[in-house]
Amino acid sequence: MIPYDIEGSKTDCNISEIDTIIHLQNNNIKLYPYSITDKKSNIKCIAPSPLHGRSIIVDYNDENKRFTITKGNGLTYFPYGFISTGEFESYAWGLLRLEDALRDYNSCNYVNNLGVLTNVMEAVYTLREKELFINNERLIIKPSILQYSVLCPYRIADIPFLSEKTINFYTDKWKGYFKSEYDDKYLIATSVLIKNLSLLHNSDVLHNSINSQNISLSLELLDFELARTPVTPFDNLKDEIEFRKLMKREVIHTLEIINQIAIYFNEKIEKKYIVPILKQNGFSFLL
Repeated sequence: MIPYDIEGSKTDCNISEIDTIIHLQNNNIKLYPYSITDKKSNIKCIAPSPLHGRSIIVDYNDENKRFTITKGNGLTYFPYGFISTGEFESYAWGLLRLEDALRDYNSCNYVNNLGVLTNVMEAVYTLREKELFINNERLIIKPSILQYSVLCPYRIADIPFLSEKTINFYTDKWKGYFKSEYDDKYLIATSVLIKNLSLLHNSDVLHNSINSQNISLSLELLDFELARTPVTPFDNLKDEIEFRKLMKREVIHTLEIINQIAIYFNEKIEKKYIVPILKQNGFSFLL
């Protein structure tokens, strides 16, 4: 059950019928085939912040202290679950394409096995076809759902929408959880995120979307929808040959996240601490 005092917006959902279960980590996993609706419902899920457009918190396991998230249920920031702008044929906003769900699922499992703290994938499944009418035109969609669990359902980017109490609840755990030698939170984050990036790059993994929306307040690396890994290579031959050229920019993007953390906690970034961390992890090319 979702904690009654969790921050976020309550979102009405309906239970949809599952069409096909494609991946299921184990048979003990409960599935949540929900679709967002504009009508009042007995099922109340949580949109963590306005930045979570198509993912919702559907449950909480008090035993292992993890939240269950589903992605692809429809839009949380519009009165209707799925809408189409007509940009793409047979595509609706709020929809998660099956190929993207599968890439996210398989890439995340690979990265998690490298020792990087990520979300834990649970399942990929599709729902029965839905019929939408956009501008008097009939549109048939078949939602794909990606289901996973996390230590924290909030992202670094969610900080402006959260209370100080919630932010500190998660970030105060960093020092003990990661056994860090640092006290400043930006330095704890630097040591964790830069080490993770080194693990990724040394294993030929390009996350391809390093930003504050994809790092949780527990420093979990999330959202592998665009990632390249040895088990999920790029389909385009040119991209597959040249993906390593994009790796250096991910260091810059990580430093941007660290800067956001430092600003929030009113901490001064000092080069004498950052530089050794970069050197230790093989990123001397920046110095």
